[in-house]
Amino acid sequence: MGSTLEFQYEDFYAGIRAGNQVFHLKLVDQRDPSIDFVDKGEHFHLYLKTDDAAAAAETLKSNGVHFVKDLHETAWGTRELVINDDQGHTLYVGEIR
Repeated sequence: MGSTLEFQYEDFYAGIRAGNQVFHLKLVDQRDPSIDFVDKGEHFHLYLKTDDAAAAAETLKSNGVHFVKDLHETAWGTRELVINDDQGHTLYVGEIR
C-alpha cells in the first residue's frame, strides 16, 4: 500500500511511513478489548484513505491478504474494502469518489 518502515525499536515499537505521515505502532501482549466492540457494531479501528482503492485491493490480494469485505461501492459515495490485521483489528481502506 505504499508504506515503508521508518524506524524500529527493539521488537515491540515501530514507525510506518505512508507518504508524509508516520504512524507509530506498539506491540501489546494482551488482546485489545475493543476488538469485540468494533466487530459487533461494524465499526473500525483505522480508516486509511487512498486515491485508488482498486489498486490498493490488487496489491493486498497479490500479497495474500484475506478480505473481510471485498472492494465495494458505498451509499455515501466511497469505494471501500475491509481487512483485519493479524491481531483482529478492523481496517478500512477507502477512496472518496
